[in-house]
Amino acid sequence: MANGDPFARMVKMMERQGANLNGYDMSVAKIVSVAPLKIIDKGNLIERNLVCNGLITSDKDAELEAILAKEEYLSKELKQFLKDLYKELRVQKDDQVLVQRVKNSYYICGKVAGQ
Repeated sequence: MANGDPFARMVKMMERQGANLNGYDMSVAKIVSVAPLKIIDKGNLIERNLVCNGLITSDKDAELEAILAKEEYLSKELKQFLKDLYKELRVQKDDQVLVQRVKNSYYICGKVAGQ
């Protein structure tokens, strides 16, 4: 677009104002697949630009059991707590998650409780 075109300048100004005044969208999405990670957000399938740091996307129940069985100095209560924590942090197909959209990236903030 030419700098002298008044319509092009108006469009650029509207884009800048929209970017400044619009916040980041947050919504509840549904996990469609864990490996590879895919979600449905507002009816759209999202397969790329997904960031999921605080949740576990793999299913390693047997591996966790084996690791905890080797730990002889951990109490039963602590082992049970770790198992429960693992289950709460693990996402599976059909789980609902809180998603924040920032430009073209989707950040999975956490799992929605009470499912």
